[in-house]
Amino acid sequence: MVAMPVKMNREDPPLTTVFGKAKWFVFADGNGKVVIRENPFAGAGPKTVAWLIENGVKEIVTPHIGGNPFMFLKDAGVRLYYPGEGRILVSEALDKLKNDELEEITIENVMRFTHH
Repeated sequence: MVAMPVKMNREDPPLTTVFGKAKWFVFADGNGKVVIRENPFAGAGPKTVAWLIENGVKEIVTPHIGGNPFMFLKDAGVRLYYPGEGRILVSEALDKLKNDELEEITIENVMRFTHH
C-alpha cells in the first residue's frame, strides 16, 4: 500500500507539503485502486504516522517530511520517496513510483526534505 498526503478530496489531487498536518491522504494498492481518506489526526504527526502504519502503508510519496515522522516510518520499515518540486498530481507520482523514477528519502538525505 502506498500513501501520499494531498491537498484536497477530489479526483487526482496534488500532493501537499504538509505531511503531518495533511487533512487528506491517498491510499493506492498495487492493483490501481486509489482511495482518498480523511486524516483523523491532521496536525498530530506521531498519530498520523501510527494511522498510516495501521492501514498497511509500506511506501509513502511526499515532497517534505519532518525528522521525527521520518524516523518512526523508517523504523517501521516504510520506504519514503520524493516526487519532485512544484505541483505534482497523484497520477504523476504513482507513474513515477511504478517506473522507479523517484528518489528514495534516506537517513543520508532526509535533511533536504524537511522544513527548515
